Amino acid sequence: MKKYSYLFFILILTTLTSCLKSGMEDLPEFEGNDITAVRKVEYRFKGTNTSGVSGEAYLEYQALKHTEQLDKDAKTLDIQITVPASDEATQFTAAKRAECTIQNIAIMVSIETAARIVPIGDAPRLGIPEDWSKPNKYLITAANGNTAEWTITVTSFTK
Repeated sequence: MKKYSYLFFILILTTLTSCLKSGMEDLPEFEGNDITAVRKVEYRFKGTNTSGVSGEAYLEYQALKHTEQLDKDAKTLDIQITVPASDEATQFTAAKRAECTIQNIAIMVSIETAARIVPIGDAPRLGIPEDWSKPNKYLITAANGNTAEWTITVTSFTK
């Protein structure tokens, strides 16, 4: 019983005390609300291999070559995309390449630390295959609450 009383006393003591000192200065919040790079552009499709359990086709993807022009002052990102040649030795066959269009690609971007990005209006969700045939607007909110409206445009899509 004495052992349990001692443990209870230690538990209460540690609960009522704190390791933090009062009067510590607050750390500054991140102010960045910019896109910093295009991480990935890809086309996703059902492959020919199937799951032995469900019988469903596995989701495959093909990385698309891209270049980018990033203008932090104008808050614009222009992307030029090139679809690579088909490769019959892989899942990216000529038939799958023919199905790859600007209306069904996924784009992923990097943004400043601790920022959030959300589509404005009917802009595609980032990372989801959707239609990129028009300029799309996004709102980026920094950790400190500052916002910036960015426009992402696929300026060329070449096969």
